[in-house]
Amino acid sequence: MIKQALAHLLCGFLTVVSVSALAKNDESYAKLLTELQQLISDHKFQQAYKKSHIENQYLGEPAFDFLLGISALKTNQPATAVFAFERVVEASPQWYEARLHLVRAYLMVKNLPAADTQALILINAANTPKNIKTSAQSLLDAAIVEQQRAGRSYTQNIKLAFGVDDNVNAGTAEDTIIIPNLGEFLLSPDSKSTDDNYMQLNYRGSYSHPLDQQSLLTLSVNTAWYKFEALEQYDRVNTHINAAYKHKQDKLSWYVQAGVTPLVLDGELYRTESSLVTGADFKLSKKSRLFGAVSFGVMNNKLDEKLDNTFIALNAGTSYVSQRWFQSVSINIKTENADVPAGKSNSRNILGMYYQANSQLAEHWQLLTLAGYQWIDYQDEHPLFLKDREDNLLMLTSTIRYLINDDLAIQLAANYQDKTSNISLFEYDRLDINLSVSYSF
Repeated sequence: MIKQALAHLLCGFLTVVSVSALAKNDESYAKLLTELQQLISDHKFQQAYKKSHIENQYLGEPAFDFLLGISALKTNQPATAVFAFERVVEASPQWYEARLHLVRAYLMVKNLPAADTQALILINAANTPKNIKTSAQSLLDAAIVEQQRAGRSYTQNIKLAFGVDDNVNAGTAEDTIIIPNLGEFLLSPDSKSTDDNYMQLNYRGSYSHPLDQQSLLTLSVNTAWYKFEALEQYDRVNTHINAAYKHKQDKLSWYVQAGVTPLVLDGELYRTESSLVTGADFKLSKKSRLFGAVSFGVMNNKLDEKLDNTFIALNAGTSYVSQRWFQSVSINIKTENADVPAGKSNSRNILGMYYQANSQLAEHWQLLTLAGYQWIDYQDEHPLFLKDREDNLLMLTSTIRYLINDDLAIQLAANYQDKTSNISLFEYDRLDINLSVSYSF
C-alpha cells in the first residue's frame, strides 16, 4: 500500500513541494522532501524517521507531515503517525492518501471509532479514487472485526459460603394435621421443619460476543453446590444456563434469551426448567428506565409427573439510579398449568411485587436488599384437603458486602421467607444466614 500511495503522490507531489518551497523561498526544504521520499522508496524507513525528527522545524507542512507519518507507521510509531496525518488532513482535506494512512494509524493505536469515521469519509466522498475507496472499505471491515474482538469479554466468579438454614425442607411447624373425613394425623419428621448447617460452592461465568456496534450474543452459567452437614438427602446442585441475543439502539434495547435450569437433588436429576424470554428496556432519562419481559417455559419433574407444568410469565417495572443508590420496583404475573389431569391441583396463578435497593455505603461497603410479596392461588381443590389452596409468601433478603479490592469480597447475607396458607401443612417460615468470600477473575 505504501508503493501505491507514493505512486499516486508522484503526480502532485512535486507541484506541492515547489509551491510550498517557492512560498518559503527555501531550497533546503525541497531537498529534504526529496531525500525523505527517496529513503521511503528504498524502504529505509528508520533513516527517514530519524531525519524527519531532526528536521522538526517543518512540522505543520503537509508534504513533510505526510512523509513523517509514513516513516512513523513503518517504524511502529503509530502515535506520531496519528498526529502527523491529522495535521495533513486538516490542512489538505482532499489528500485522500493521507486520510487513508490516518485510518491505518488509528487502527494501530486502537482508536477504532476514529478509524470508522475517517474510513467512512473516504467511502462516502464522491471524488475519492476507486482504489482508495476499496482500501478504506477493507480497513473499515478490519476496524469492525477489531471492535468485536475488543468488545468480547469473559467474567468469572467463584464463591465459598458457610451458613445455617433453620428450615432446610420448608417444613411446617405443626405437629399434627387434620384431614377432612379422616381425622387428625401425626406428621412425620420429613414434613416438619429441620435446621442444618451447610457449605455452598458457587460458580458464575459469562461471555459476551459483539456482532456489531448494536448487537451481541451472551452466554452465562451459574451453578451452586450445597452440602449439608447432617441432612444429606437435601444436598443439591442447581444450575442456570442462558444464551441471549441483545440489541441496543438509541434509548431502546431488547433481547431474546433461552435458558435451562436443571436441579440435581441427592445425586439424582430432580427437575429441569426450560424457558424462552423476550424483553425490552427503555431509557427514560440518564437515571431512570422502564423494563418488561414475557417468558414461556416448561417444568419437567423426573420423579413425579403431576408436578410437570407449562408456564407463562409477564414482568414489568422501573428502575432509578443515583450517585449511591440503585432502586427498582417490579410486578410479575405467572400462570402455571399442569401437563397431566392428575396434577391439576398443582396448577396455580402467582402475582408478585418486588422492591430492590442497592447502596454504596462507603468506598468498600455495599448494601443489597430485596423485598417481595407473592399471592399464590391454586386452580383446583387439593385432593387430600378438599379445598382450593391459597398461599401468601413474604421474602426479605439483605446482604452487606465488603470489597477488599476489585476482585475479592466478603459478604454476610440473610434470607427470610414467611409463607401463610389456608392449609396449615404448607405454612412455614425460614431463615438462612451465610458468610461468604468471593473472587472474580
